Amino acid sequence: MLILEIHDVKKEIADRVLFEIPHLMANRGERIGIVGRNGLGKTTLLEIMAGVTTPDQGVVTRNGTTGYLPQILPEDAKLSGGEKTRKAVQRILAEQPNLLFADEPTSNLDVDSVKHLERQWKRYAGTLFVISHDRMFLDAICTTIWELDQARITVYPGNYSAYEAAKQAEQDRAEAGYEQYQAKKRQLEESQQHHEKTAQGLRKPNKRFSSRQIRAAKPGKGVQEKKQHKTIKALEQRIDRLERVDKPFQQKAIKITLPEQNQIKQGNTVIRVNQLQAKVSKRVLFSDATFSLKSGEKVALIGKNASGKTTFLRQIMQSNEAIKRGDKVKIAYFDQQLKQVDLTKTLWENIQEVSIHDDQMNRDCLGSLQFTAADLAKDTTVLSGGERVKLALAMILLSDANVLILDEPTNYLDINAMKALESLISGYSGTVLFVSHDRTFVRKVATSLLVLEEAKLTLFDGTYADWENAKKTVETRVEEDKLLLEMEMSAIAAKLMEPRLTATEKAELEKRYQEVVAKRK
Repeated sequence: MLILEIHDVKKEIADRVLFEIPHLMANRGERIGIVGRNGLGKTTLLEIMAGVTTPDQGVVTRNGTTGYLPQILPEDAKLSGGEKTRKAVQRILAEQPNLLFADEPTSNLDVDSVKHLERQWKRYAGTLFVISHDRMFLDAICTTIWELDQARITVYPGNYSAYEAAKQAEQDRAEAGYEQYQAKKRQLEESQQHHEKTAQGLRKPNKRFSSRQIRAAKPGKGVQEKKQHKTIKALEQRIDRLERVDKPFQQKAIKITLPEQNQIKQGNTVIRVNQLQAKVSKRVLFSDATFSLKSGEKVALIGKNASGKTTFLRQIMQSNEAIKRGDKVKIAYFDQQLKQVDLTKTLWENIQEVSIHDDQMNRDCLGSLQFTAADLAKDTTVLSGGERVKLALAMILLSDANVLILDEPTNYLDINAMKALESLISGYSGTVLFVSHDRTFVRKVATSLLVLEEAKLTLFDGTYADWENAKKTVETRVEEDKLLLEMEMSAIAAKLMEPRLTATEKAELEKRYQEVVAKRK
């Protein structure tokens, strides 16, 4: 059943068309993920569909009540970003709207909170429109993906993985089409060159023959030469009539290798932690943390919000007796304040200020993060928040540091930029310790994990997938144990109903029942 319909909607900012949508529909019960690069107008589109903003032209028809969850929620000094998001979600779901519009609902949530939101929205009976850069979240809840690109919407059935597969198939077809175009063009050009050589040969006099013989042969040669030129002209016209196919964009794989003097031998310890502890007021965040990080590792620091992740990163940056650095270790730190970006300089000047690599590597790194040649001369004051984040990350990756500490580097990045950062970090020869709540990013980049839970900070030697599997094994065992205990409780309860029990037997059974109840809890 139709619940939302868009007719001839158009929206412009200044002299730029954000999007133009002739006709688009959504059915009841669909869960639609809206994806596209930053700055293309996803939030504006969501606001227009929700009735918060009006389009320059066209109409949006909504068949039911609406709920809107903006990206930036009202300030509340008593609540953290995650708490504000959770509270806003509960309020909207309590209203039970027919249409729910949500802009980046996972940006302030830790992994457990995101998983809880997934479970809630899977049960939601209405129609959901959501903008999110969390690919696993989109995978878990979406039934349809709308891609905003080049001012238009393309609809892809299925979740985000299905969308990625469809996009890859499109890329494969585009590359095959380009190869066919190039092959046909080469074939025609080679044929043209062959006929040009033949025509040239007909024009040259042959010294083996007398001038009388050459004159006698001239008419025949002239006819042949004219024929060759006619063929050459026809081939030129065929080449001109070929439908031009542009080369599809391909992300260049970049490996950032530190100069030899900055490298630390793979496997050597870069940071050693021994009986480290941290407190906030009287609350212990973690204690007795003991582990070491090796050169070349890509380590994800994971844990719930307010568990002490940023506190630990700051302890590394500050002098602490429980933390020892290797002799050649040089650390670069990324945080959300972006202090390393000099706003009095251009983008390119900022890069040249810190980079130890050549200009080609600098351009390749910036290009992979979606900066164009025209962006290099821009003043950093005109860059968007996401662009400044990407510049700061490029500066750190290209610097002389051999250990990078990144606190939430994926915030404010669109999916394409996150993919580029995944590739850059994976191809970086130094060590990276990072915090991110984006599970796909952690899964693709991390070679090991620092897990902060239940006031303990421990190193897990394995990938995020390994850790999740290990966790599931533990959870499965717990569930199996609970089931066994519940069966025992039922058996004891049945025995307690028997009339022939002595007082002693009854007391023993009741004692055992309480023991099982306590164990189950």
